[in-house]
Amino acid sequence: MQLQKYFDQLAPTWDKELTRERLKRLGNIVKELGIKPGYYVLDIGSGTGVLLSFLTAEVGDEGKIVALDFSAEMLVQAQAKNFPPMVGLAQADVLAIPLADSSMDLAICNSAFPHFGDKVKALKEIARVLKNNGRLAICHTMSREMLNRLHQSIGGIIASDLLPDEFQLRGLIKQAGLKITRFEDKPQQYLVVADKSTR
Repeated sequence: MQLQKYFDQLAPTWDKELTRERLKRLGNIVKELGIKPGYYVLDIGSGTGVLLSFLTAEVGDEGKIVALDFSAEMLVQAQAKNFPPMVGLAQADVLAIPLADSSMDLAICNSAFPHFGDKVKALKEIARVLKNNGRLAICHTMSREMLNRLHQSIGGIIASDLLPDEFQLRGLIKQAGLKITRFEDKPQQYLVVADKSTR
């Protein structure tokens, strides 16, 4: 089964997995990213729009959010939530983001990075759309070890969709021309922030 089809099938029940505790953690992560009003934010693997209410509160009316997912059914669920006009939905793969070079202030991958088949190519494509001094955030509401165990226990098509260890990740991110400025791996929060700089 293709990964896209896998997530299409999960879409109608996806939000049932969201506990109040998990939403609180996600809200805290978004607040920690220092998003300013007017920011242009790319939400990669946006799914049913879990992060969108947090992101819209931060960017304000002057900002823009592009919610990108390769699963049409996930975007159908997001569309039904009637997010404000600054949110645009796009069905696309992270390997071919339909945005101009240097157009985004922040790209965020919440619960999506392990599913990228070609991580270096994905990171290079993300780096392409980031402005100079733009940032990438990779986040999960659990530690790397817990997430990898979860994917292995679910098995099937996502059994090998794992988060690389810190050493490997630093290497991948460096290849994309980005630099890690924050690395956090705790039981309730995994957060990596990497900056794009031409210096």
